[in-house]
Amino acid sequence: AADLDGWDASWSRFVDAPDHRGVTRCWHLLDTGATSTARLTVLAVHGNPTWSYTWRHLAAAVPDDVRVIAPDQLEMGFSERSGELRRLGDRIADLVALTDVLELSGDVVVVAHDWGGPVSLGWLQHVHAKHDSLDVVGLVLTNTAVHQPAESSAPTLIRNARRPLWLGQVTVETSAFLRGMFELSNPRTPAEVRRGYLAPYETPNRRKAIGEFVADIPLEADHPSAAVLDAVADGLADLGDVPTLLVWGAGDRVFSDIYLHDLEARLPHADVHRHPRAGHLVSEDTDVASIVVDWLETLGADGETSPPPSAPVDLSAALRDPAIADRVAVREMGADGRTVTFGELDDMVQRTAEGLFGTGGVKVGDRVALMIPPGVDLAIALYACWRMGAVPVLIDGGLGPAQMSAAMKVADPD
Repeated sequence: AADLDGWDASWSRFVDAPDHRGVTRCWHLLDTGATSTARLTVLAVHGNPTWSYTWRHLAAAVPDDVRVIAPDQLEMGFSERSGELRRLGDRIADLVALTDVLELSGDVVVVAHDWGGPVSLGWLQHVHAKHDSLDVVGLVLTNTAVHQPAESSAPTLIRNARRPLWLGQVTVETSAFLRGMFELSNPRTPAEVRRGYLAPYETPNRRKAIGEFVADIPLEADHPSAAVLDAVADGLADLGDVPTLLVWGAGDRVFSDIYLHDLEARLPHADVHRHPRAGHLVSEDTDVASIVVDWLETLGADGETSPPPSAPVDLSAALRDPAIADRVAVREMGADGRTVTFGELDDMVQRTAEGLFGTGGVKVGDRVALMIPPGVDLAIALYACWRMGAVPVLIDGGLGPAQMSAAMKVADPD
């Protein structure tokens, strides 16, 4: 890996550690190295069919007091090929055993991509509850998933790759699955970067786990890894105290915005950076490293980002001030334009809010799409949403059907 684009040979390290069966295995790590001044360790976990090369930009971008450790999962990258099938639960246990050997301690931020997400989240949930010497102070997820929403089908590319007649041919016997990954990037991955990703996977024997990883995606309720993935998804409810960042390539044809919105619902406190044109290899398509490094700087000594507000603020409260009740609040343009006072506006806002939250069924925190021309009616709808704790999503009818559809997709109104 010494001559690969963007790769520093000094990062490569091999470590022996037991796997989930207790058998000693050889792991390859990207490790920027421990220093006496290190204040934070980033544990970065890749997905399929990548390796720790995914995190080279992050390793180069972090300040000197941040250490990055990015293991190649067993059977992947330049880690040992034992030939054993490793399911999701096995991979979680493998990672726990590795970090025990590494004696990982202090403040840790977990960063993950693709199916490194469920693996790292399973690890995080284990150590979050059981390791006093280790404090997970942050979580960064990029284009991953923990659940298949019932209202949508699994990605077509994954369903096709899992077909029995195709699976071995496209993932193991040939490098089609690997090379197809580059077609999911925007812009297309440069040749020198493609060479870096392909380096550990030159022969079918070295690609065997790529096919096993795909087959281990639990699309069926009775799949051997379904219960483990469900437990990982349910466990996100216990991570409300962990500052979280979601960095998303919205052009991904595998992990689309459907999965982003699922994670937003499960991690409502998360900061979100959505990049409309970036694809599956989001760290190649946009500067994820700088986004993560900047976000790390917002973490306090105790892992807290900016403190939450002590109570919701009613942005419409000023409308109730009797001192301005007779003043003009909104005057529409044109000969037929309406004029309403603050008192009248307050009354209409209250009645609209009661209708939305009564017969309308809107709840606190819901995103409410509003496609209303500027004027009195828009002012009423906006203040009604704010008064009752809903989030107004403004849709500009002048955008045209395509852009309106894109705006609705991003905002995901309820």
